[in-house]
Amino acid sequence: MALLKKNRAAQWPLYQEFTFTMADTMVDTAGATNALNVVGSKTYDVAGLPPGAVVIGGELVVGVVSNDATTATVAVGDSASATRYLGATTIKTAARTPLVPTGYNSLGEDLRITIANGTSSATTGTVTVRVGYVIAGRCNEVQPT
Repeated sequence: MALLKKNRAAQWPLYQEFTFTMADTMVDTAGATNALNVVGSKTYDVAGLPPGAVVIGGELVVGVVSNDATTATVAVGDSASATRYLGATTIKTAARTPLVPTGYNSLGEDLRITIANGTSSATTGTVTVRVGYVIAGRCNEVQPT
């Protein structure tokens, strides 16, 4: 058996963010290019998390609300679980909604959002997804004893 010693290594959290508007277009996970206000539910890879990343926080920020005639939501997850960090959340109300860290140790899956629109009528809407994470085994400095 290995003799373990206390850890003195520390690391800074890393953050990635992705901002989109309902007027933007993007290639979805099926390879089709869509307007983000397209009717129905589409999934998009928005950030690459490295292997060993553990999400420690983040948020979904609705800066400008969607004016979709019925409903508009965004969920945040990854390729293994579409709602790992946030279930379907309305983007028709200006708000800051925290992501829910799960302790999941990423295998390198991309961070994904699923956008669901009731119609394709939205002409406004600006949303930012921000994710904070640490990487297992990473060290930026050693704490003095």
